[in-house]
Amino acid sequence: MSITIIYGDVFKEHRPTSYHPENPRRLDLAVNSLKKYDLFREVIKPRKADLKVLTEVHSLRYISLIETASKYPRLIDSDTYVSSKTLEVALNAVGSAMEGAEIAIGKHKPVFALVRPPGHHVGTYGVAMEASSQGFCIFNNIAFSTVRLKELGVKRVAIVDIDVHHGNGTQEIFYEDPNVLHVDFHQDPTTLYPGTGYVTDIGGGEARGTKVNAVLPPSSGDGEYELFVNEVLIPILDDFKPDVILVSAGFDAYVNDGLADILLTSRTYYQIASLLLQYGKPILAILEGGYSVGLERGLPAFIAGLNEVENPIRDRSTRSGRGIVGRARENLRYLKSVLKDYWRL
Repeated sequence: MSITIIYGDVFKEHRPTSYHPENPRRLDLAVNSLKKYDLFREVIKPRKADLKVLTEVHSLRYISLIETASKYPRLIDSDTYVSSKTLEVALNAVGSAMEGAEIAIGKHKPVFALVRPPGHHVGTYGVAMEASSQGFCIFNNIAFSTVRLKELGVKRVAIVDIDVHHGNGTQEIFYEDPNVLHVDFHQDPTTLYPGTGYVTDIGGGEARGTKVNAVLPPSSGDGEYELFVNEVLIPILDDFKPDVILVSAGFDAYVNDGLADILLTSRTYYQIASLLLQYGKPILAILEGGYSVGLERGLPAFIAGLNEVENPIRDRSTRSGRGIVGRARENLRYLKSVLKDYWRL
């Protein structure tokens, strides 16, 4: 199966004035790695969204903030910068997310939107769920793809977030939507930004049970993720029966990527992509985090999995200490107990 990649050099025009981990070099790492393993094949240009589309997810006040900041480039919080080209670049990211949704269901094939700036930390009003910042994000790209799918008549959307940081913006936006399943794998929020995404955050109203936070202790590796995939993700996807699967594809949980303490290797990224493909549903993945080796090794493994070709990355799976395994199992038991009234776990 051939995967469509949405990419354009316009995504490198969002630039910091000094060093920042979220910078254009990320895309150079990603593209060069995909080319190295002959995975950068069916590539199409991005599509820019109209400014008025933004009100489908974000408030007018927040949109105005980004418009103004793009005229007078600056930091809008402790982590997130806006440059003179940010608004244009972010509109291309939003448009590409929506375009990817159309292609995924129209051609019933996997799509990967290789875009920046990322988006899963941005809520309706900007900073989400009382986080300290927007975590490098401008507009919530995956939320726009979800909205577009609903406009096209899709009923049930599953969002699987594999970024090492909790997708607090995405969870906030869809917290009371029972037709959007959000399963988020992330490092323990007591140890990492944004400090949100606790097991007990399960959705509101009719959506209770559809927001699932798989909390991994620091130093978790492939084995711990496999536990949560097998005992939580698979049973819930089986029960939920999504029409489309979206992936907030962050690669910063890769060992030594730089901004967290999770120790994944290519094995996990390849296995998750291969697993999701087995559901036979349209898949759209959108780039979130990943700042160094995660993009060089995790991204091509994930793309290879969606492409149904052999994992080109050769690395040894990580092994966690007994204490980490025990804590992960304890977190898993707690999660299953919280969700037992909603899913067959």
